[in-house]
Amino acid sequence: ANLGKAGIKTVCYNFMPVIDWIRTDLQHPWEDGTSSLYFDKVRFAYFDLKILERKGSEADYSPEELRKVEELDKVITEAEKDELVDAIIVKTQGFVNGNIKEGDKNPVAIFKRLLALYEGIDRATLRENMRYFLSAIMPVCEEHGINMCVHPDDPPFQVLGLPRIVTDEQDIDWFLNAVDNPHNGLTFCAGSLSAGEQNDTRKLARKFAKRTHFVHLRSTKAMPGGNFIESSHLEGRGHLIDLIRIFERENPELPMRVDHGRMMLGDEDKGYNAGYSFHGRMLALAQVEGMMAVVDDELRNGK
Repeated sequence: ANLGKAGIKTVCYNFMPVIDWIRTDLQHPWEDGTSSLYFDKVRFAYFDLKILERKGSEADYSPEELRKVEELDKVITEAEKDELVDAIIVKTQGFVNGNIKEGDKNPVAIFKRLLALYEGIDRATLRENMRYFLSAIMPVCEEHGINMCVHPDDPPFQVLGLPRIVTDEQDIDWFLNAVDNPHNGLTFCAGSLSAGEQNDTRKLARKFAKRTHFVHLRSTKAMPGGNFIESSHLEGRGHLIDLIRIFERENPELPMRVDHGRMMLGDEDKGYNAGYSFHGRMLALAQVEGMMAVVDDELRNGK
Protein backbone atom coordinates (compact mmCIF):
# COMPACT_ATOMS: atom_id res chain seq x y z
CA ALA A 1 0.00 0.00 0.00
CA ASN A 2 1.07 3.59 -0.54
CA LEU A 3 1.31 4.93 2.98
CA GLY A 4 2.81 7.95 4.66
CA LYS A 5 5.82 9.57 3.06
CA ALA A 6 5.44 10.59 -0.57
CA GLY A 7 6.85 8.10 -3.02
CA ILE A 8 7.51 5.41 -0.42
CA LYS A 9 5.63 2.14 -0.74
CA THR A 10 5.28 0.24 2.53
CA VAL A 11 4.79 -3.51 2.68
CA CYS A 12 3.75 -4.99 6.03
CA TYR A 13 4.40 -8.74 6.22
CA ASN A 14 4.69 -11.66 8.63
CA PHE A 15 7.60 -14.03 8.54
CA MET A 16 5.55 -17.12 9.37
CA PRO A 17 4.26 -17.81 5.86
CA VAL A 18 1.79 -20.53 6.84
CA ILE A 19 0.94 -19.96 10.51
CA ASP A 20 0.98 -16.21 11.11
CA TRP A 21 -1.33 -15.25 13.94
CA ILE A 22 -2.35 -17.75 16.60
CA ARG A 23 -4.96 -16.65 19.11
CA THR A 24 -8.04 -17.95 20.77
CA ASP A 25 -10.18 -15.19 19.30
CA LEU A 26 -12.94 -15.61 21.86
CA GLN A 27 -15.05 -12.72 23.08
CA HIS A 28 -14.85 -11.40 26.64
CA PRO A 29 -17.97 -9.45 27.65
CA TRP A 30 -17.74 -6.06 29.38
CA GLU A 31 -20.33 -4.53 31.70
CA ASP A 32 -21.26 -1.90 29.10
CA GLY A 33 -22.47 -4.59 26.68
CA THR A 34 -19.41 -4.55 24.41
CA SER A 35 -16.92 -7.40 24.10
CA SER A 36 -13.22 -7.74 23.28
CA LEU A 37 -11.00 -10.48 21.95
CA TYR A 38 -8.98 -12.35 24.51
CA PHE A 39 -6.43 -15.14 24.78
CA ASP A 40 -7.47 -17.89 27.19
CA LYS A 41 -4.37 -19.98 27.84
CA VAL A 42 -6.14 -22.98 29.35
CA ARG A 43 -8.60 -23.21 26.46
CA PHE A 44 -5.74 -22.80 24.02
CA ALA A 45 -3.92 -25.63 25.83
CA TYR A 46 -7.09 -27.72 25.61
CA PHE A 47 -7.16 -27.16 21.85
CA ASP A 48 -3.49 -28.12 21.56
CA LEU A 49 -3.69 -31.22 23.78
CA LYS A 50 -7.17 -32.60 23.20
CA ILE A 51 -8.27 -31.41 19.76
CA LEU A 52 -5.05 -30.99 17.80
CA GLU A 53 -3.34 -33.76 19.81
CA ARG A 54 0.07 -32.35 18.94
CA LYS A 55 2.93 -34.70 19.76
CA GLY A 56 4.96 -33.51 22.77
CA SER A 57 2.54 -30.68 23.57
CA GLU A 58 2.42 -31.60 27.27
CA ALA A 59 5.95 -30.24 27.70
CA ASP A 60 4.77 -26.71 26.81
CA TYR A 61 2.43 -26.36 29.79
CA SER A 62 2.84 -26.27 33.56
CA PRO A 63 1.44 -29.02 35.82
CA GLU A 64 -1.24 -26.56 36.97
CA GLU A 65 -2.26 -25.79 33.38
CA LEU A 66 -2.39 -29.49 32.56
CA ARG A 67 -4.59 -30.06 35.60
CA LYS A 68 -6.97 -27.32 34.48
CA VAL A 69 -7.14 -28.82 31.01
CA GLU A 70 -8.26 -32.14 32.51
CA GLU A 71 -10.90 -30.33 34.56
CA LEU A 72 -12.12 -28.50 31.46
CA ASP A 73 -12.28 -31.80 29.57
CA LYS A 74 -14.96 -33.02 31.98
CA VAL A 75 -17.34 -30.14 31.30
CA ILE A 76 -16.58 -28.68 27.87
CA THR A 77 -19.38 -29.12 25.33
CA GLU A 78 -19.09 -30.15 21.70
CA ALA A 79 -20.27 -26.68 20.73
CA GLU A 80 -17.44 -25.12 22.73
CA LYS A 81 -14.94 -27.43 21.03
CA ASP A 82 -16.29 -26.37 17.65
CA GLU A 83 -15.97 -22.75 18.73
CA LEU A 84 -12.28 -23.27 19.55
CA VAL A 85 -11.64 -24.87 16.16
CA ASP A 86 -13.46 -22.04 14.42
CA ALA A 87 -11.64 -19.32 16.40
CA ILE A 88 -8.11 -20.73 16.28
CA ILE A 89 -8.11 -22.38 12.86
CA VAL A 90 -10.88 -21.21 10.55
CA LYS A 91 -11.24 -17.52 11.48
CA THR A 92 -7.57 -16.80 12.08
CA GLN A 93 -5.95 -18.75 9.28
CA GLY A 94 -8.69 -17.98 6.78
CA PHE A 95 -8.29 -14.27 7.43
CA VAL A 96 -4.51 -14.23 7.34
CA ASN A 97 -3.62 -16.47 4.42
CA GLY A 98 -6.73 -18.13 3.06
CA ASN A 99 -5.23 -21.54 3.76
CA ILE A 100 -8.46 -22.59 5.45
CA LYS A 101 -11.93 -21.22 4.77
CA GLU A 102 -15.46 -21.50 6.05
CA GLY A 103 -17.01 -24.80 5.02
CA ASP A 104 -13.76 -26.77 4.71
CA LYS A 105 -14.23 -30.33 5.89
CA ASN A 106 -11.99 -31.38 8.79
CA PRO A 107 -10.08 -28.13 9.32
CA VAL A 108 -8.08 -29.80 12.10
CA ALA A 109 -6.50 -32.19 9.59
CA ILE A 110 -5.67 -29.30 7.24
CA PHE A 111 -4.13 -27.39 10.13
CA LYS A 112 -2.00 -30.39 11.09
CA ARG A 113 -0.65 -30.57 7.54
CA LEU A 114 0.26 -26.88 7.66
CA LEU A 115 2.07 -27.33 10.97
CA ALA A 116 3.95 -30.33 9.58
CA LEU A 117 5.64 -28.02 7.07
CA TYR A 118 7.66 -26.65 9.99
CA GLU A 119 9.07 -29.97 11.15
CA GLY A 120 12.82 -29.53 11.50
CA ILE A 121 12.59 -25.73 11.37
CA ASP A 122 14.03 -24.36 14.60
CA ARG A 123 14.60 -20.78 15.70
CA ALA A 124 18.09 -20.55 14.15
CA THR A 125 16.90 -21.95 10.82
CA LEU A 126 13.94 -19.59 10.64
CA ARG A 127 16.19 -16.65 11.45
CA GLU A 128 18.56 -17.62 8.65
CA ASN A 129 15.63 -17.92 6.25
CA MET A 130 14.55 -14.41 7.21
CA ARG A 131 18.05 -13.02 6.79
CA TYR A 132 18.34 -14.63 3.35
CA PHE A 133 14.92 -13.34 2.27
CA LEU A 134 15.61 -9.77 3.35
CA SER A 135 19.11 -9.74 1.85
CA ALA A 136 17.75 -10.98 -1.46
CA ILE A 137 15.02 -8.35 -1.80
CA MET A 138 16.83 -5.24 -0.52
CA PRO A 139 18.31 -4.30 -3.94
CA VAL A 140 14.79 -4.25 -5.41
CA CYS A 141 13.50 -2.25 -2.43
CA GLU A 142 16.26 0.31 -2.94
CA GLU A 143 15.60 0.56 -6.68
CA HIS A 144 11.84 1.06 -6.35
CA GLY A 145 11.60 2.87 -3.01
CA ILE A 146 9.87 0.09 -1.05
CA ASN A 147 9.96 -0.21 2.72
CA MET A 148 9.53 -3.71 4.14
CA CYS A 149 8.23 -3.88 7.70
CA VAL A 150 7.73 -7.14 9.57
CA HIS A 151 4.77 -7.57 11.93
CA PRO A 152 5.62 -9.00 15.37
CA ASP A 153 4.52 -12.52 16.22
CA ASP A 154 1.03 -12.54 17.69
CA PRO A 155 1.14 -13.52 20.49
CA PRO A 156 4.86 -12.81 21.06
CA PHE A 157 5.75 -16.17 22.60
CA GLN A 158 6.03 -19.77 21.48
CA VAL A 159 2.84 -21.62 20.59
CA LEU A 160 2.22 -25.06 19.08
CA GLY A 161 5.94 -25.80 19.08
CA LEU A 162 6.60 -23.18 16.39
CA PRO A 163 9.71 -21.00 16.48
CA ARG A 164 8.91 -17.34 17.04
CA ILE A 165 11.55 -14.82 15.99
CA VAL A 166 9.88 -11.37 16.24
CA THR A 167 8.77 -11.23 19.87
CA ASP A 168 10.86 -8.71 21.82
CA GLU A 169 13.69 -6.18 21.82
CA GLN A 170 16.38 -8.80 21.21
CA ASP A 171 14.53 -10.25 18.22
CA ILE A 172 13.90 -6.85 16.66
CA ASP A 173 17.54 -5.90 17.16
CA TRP A 174 18.59 -9.13 15.47
CA PHE A 175 16.64 -8.82 12.21
CA LEU A 176 17.36 -5.08 11.83
CA ASN A 177 21.10 -5.67 12.28
CA ALA A 178 21.14 -8.92 10.27
CA VAL A 179 20.19 -6.85 7.22
CA ASP A 180 21.15 -3.32 8.20
CA ASN A 181 19.34 -1.41 5.47
CA PRO A 182 16.90 1.48 6.02
CA HIS A 183 14.34 -0.30 3.84
CA ASN A 184 14.31 -3.21 6.31
CA GLY A 185 12.09 -2.09 9.15
CA LEU A 186 9.44 -2.87 11.73
CA THR A 187 5.67 -2.77 11.82
CA PHE A 188 5.22 -1.57 15.39
CA CYS A 189 2.06 -3.43 16.46
CA ALA A 190 1.42 -2.17 19.96
CA GLY A 191 -1.19 -4.85 20.52
CA SER A 192 1.05 -7.78 19.67
CA LEU A 193 4.04 -6.40 21.54
CA SER A 194 2.09 -5.41 24.65
CA ALA A 195 0.68 -8.94 24.91
CA GLY A 196 4.17 -10.07 25.93
CA GLU A 197 4.89 -9.21 29.55
CA GLN A 198 8.58 -8.99 28.64
CA ASN A 199 7.91 -5.93 26.48
CA ASP A 200 7.78 -2.25 27.43
CA THR A 201 6.18 -0.64 24.39
CA ARG A 202 7.43 2.84 25.22
CA LYS A 203 11.02 1.65 25.53
CA LEU A 204 10.73 -0.25 22.25
CA ALA A 205 9.23 2.77 20.48
CA ARG A 206 12.07 5.03 21.62
CA LYS A 207 14.68 2.56 20.49
CA PHE A 208 13.19 1.57 17.13
CA ALA A 209 11.29 4.70 16.03
CA LYS A 210 13.70 5.46 13.19
CA ARG A 211 13.43 1.91 11.80
CA THR A 212 9.64 1.72 12.16
CA HIS A 213 7.75 2.08 8.89
CA PHE A 214 4.16 1.39 10.00
CA VAL A 215 2.30 1.49 13.34
CA HIS A 216 -0.73 -0.54 14.45
CA LEU A 217 -2.42 1.12 17.40
CA ARG A 218 -4.19 -1.21 19.83
CA SER A 219 -3.57 -2.20 23.42
CA THR A 220 -3.82 -5.22 25.70
CA LYS A 221 -4.20 -5.93 29.38
CA ALA A 222 -2.67 -8.88 31.22
CA MET A 223 -5.06 -11.17 33.09
CA PRO A 224 -4.40 -13.96 35.61
CA GLY A 225 -3.07 -17.30 34.40
CA GLY A 226 -1.21 -16.07 31.33
CA ASN A 227 -4.35 -14.71 29.67
CA PHE A 228 -4.56 -11.31 28.02
CA ILE A 229 -7.38 -9.21 26.63
CA GLU A 230 -7.63 -6.40 24.12
CA SER A 231 -8.31 -3.30 26.17
CA SER A 232 -9.63 0.12 25.28
CA HIS A 233 -7.23 2.12 23.11
CA LEU A 234 -7.08 4.56 26.03
CA GLU A 235 -5.88 1.93 28.52
CA GLY A 236 -3.67 -1.10 28.88
CA ARG A 237 -0.03 -1.97 28.34
CA GLY A 238 0.13 -0.42 24.88
CA HIS A 239 0.38 3.15 26.31
CA LEU A 240 -0.82 4.45 22.96
CA ILE A 241 -0.74 8.18 23.64
CA ASP A 242 2.89 7.89 24.71
CA LEU A 243 3.67 5.90 21.57
CA ILE A 244 2.05 8.57 19.40
CA ARG A 245 4.15 11.22 21.17
CA ILE A 246 7.35 9.26 20.52
CA PHE A 247 6.64 8.47 16.89
CA GLU A 248 5.40 11.99 16.02
CA ARG A 249 8.62 13.45 17.43
CA GLU A 250 11.07 10.84 16.19
CA ASN A 251 9.55 9.83 12.84
CA PRO A 252 7.07 12.45 11.56
CA GLU A 253 4.63 11.39 8.84
CA LEU A 254 4.93 7.78 9.93
CA PRO A 255 1.70 5.99 8.89
CA MET A 256 -0.34 4.86 11.88
CA ARG A 257 -3.74 3.18 11.96
CA VAL A 258 -6.17 1.78 14.47
CA ASP A 259 -6.14 -1.97 14.71
CA HIS A 260 -8.79 -4.13 16.35
CA GLY A 261 -11.95 -2.80 17.96
CA ARG A 262 -14.64 -4.07 20.30
CA MET A 263 -17.84 -5.78 19.24
CA MET A 264 -20.72 -3.39 19.85
CA LEU A 265 -24.06 -2.14 18.52
CA GLY A 266 -24.84 -5.28 16.54
CA ASP A 267 -21.34 -5.87 15.15
CA GLU A 268 -21.50 -9.45 16.41
CA ASP A 269 -24.24 -10.28 13.88
CA LYS A 270 -22.41 -9.01 10.80
CA GLY A 271 -19.87 -11.80 10.28
CA TYR A 272 -16.84 -9.53 10.57
CA ASN A 273 -13.36 -11.02 10.84
CA ALA A 274 -12.21 -11.24 14.45
CA GLY A 275 -11.26 -7.79 15.72
CA TYR A 276 -12.43 -5.95 12.60
CA SER A 277 -15.91 -4.88 13.64
CA PHE A 278 -17.25 -1.66 12.10
CA HIS A 279 -18.70 0.18 15.11
CA GLY A 280 -15.95 -0.98 17.45
CA ARG A 281 -13.23 0.24 15.11
CA MET A 282 -15.00 3.57 14.63
CA LEU A 283 -14.91 4.01 18.41
CA ALA A 284 -11.21 3.11 18.35
CA LEU A 285 -10.61 5.60 15.54
CA ALA A 286 -12.29 8.36 17.54
CA GLN A 287 -10.11 7.54 20.56
CA VAL A 288 -6.93 7.55 18.46
CA GLU A 289 -7.84 10.77 16.64
CA GLY A 290 -8.39 12.37 20.04
CA MET A 291 -4.96 11.27 21.22
CA MET A 292 -3.37 12.52 18.01
CA ALA A 293 -5.06 15.90 18.43
CA VAL A 294 -3.61 16.20 21.95
CA VAL A 295 -0.11 15.32 20.71
CA ASP A 296 -0.34 17.73 17.76
CA ASP A 297 -1.34 20.50 20.18
CA GLU A 298 1.59 19.64 22.44
CA LEU A 299 4.02 19.80 19.51
CA ARG A 300 2.63 23.14 18.29
CA ASN A 301 3.12 24.58 21.75
CA GLY A 302 6.62 23.20 22.16
CA LYS A 303 5.77 20.77 24.92
